Amino acid sequence: MSDKPIEPKKIKEVKNNESLDQKIVELEQQIGELTLGWQRTQADFQNFRRQSEEDRKKLLKTANANLLLEILPVLDNFQLAAKHVPAEIDSNNWVVGIKQIERQLETILSGEGLNRIETVGSQFDPNLHEAIEHIPSELPAGTITEEVSAGYAFDGMVLRPAKVKVSAGY
Repeated sequence: MSDKPIEPKKIKEVKNNESLDQKIVELEQQIGELTLGWQRTQADFQNFRRQSEEDRKKLLKTANANLLLEILPVLDNFQLAAKHVPAEIDSNNWVVGIKQIERQLETILSGEGLNRIETVGSQFDPNLHEAIEHIPSELPAGTITEEVSAGYAFDGMVLRPAKVKVSAGY
């Protein structure tokens, strides 16, 4: 190295270079922080969209379930009326037409995901059935002997439990 003193102008350049390097480091850190913040915001937005879609599906499912609950009494009345048609008018065109309307309603509701809960002959399940009476029977205890009112499930959820009579055994 030379023993020559550094000129004042060069000292300024060296200081400026050091401050520029420091400024570059600071800016790179700031870019990193902003990039991380942007990535977090993107992830939060994706999570928000996913949650909004799930909420929309739940709301739609609940609305459909509520509508089906309101329609079930109409279906019950059709079934009750068909059950009590006198044998002498069972082949009457009007009666046949009413029974066809009942089947059409059942088909539409089934197509929308409404399922009738199995009852007679199956084992009593308190999650699916409501026992209204225990009766002596030759069947094993806990076997459903009679359906009093149909039960329905929609999308894996019981809308209305079936009201049944259950064997108490001997």
